Amino acid sequence: MSETPQNEAKLLAYSPGRYPILVVKLPSGDLRTFYYETGYDPELTKPVTEDWLRENAIGRHSFVEISPRQVPVSALRDYVRRELLKEP
Repeated sequence: MSETPQNEAKLLAYSPGRYPILVVKLPSGDLRTFYYETGYDPELTKPVTEDWLRENAIGRHSFVEISPRQVPVSALRDYVRRELLKEP
């Protein structure tokens, strides 16, 4: 099945380390945090705001802001393994 724009998320930031947390903008416009521990399951995310992203995640908790990158929601786990953790 091919991914459509409705299934793609915009990756905005992540927490560095062995168990990255992702901050993702969904096609609906909602900002959510996706967690390593849940396998980046979209059903187990937490809603956040742009203010939280700027003030808490990036401002206080050393999240790394990235140029927004479109990634299919179903491929977030593979993206983390390949791009952030550099696993084969």
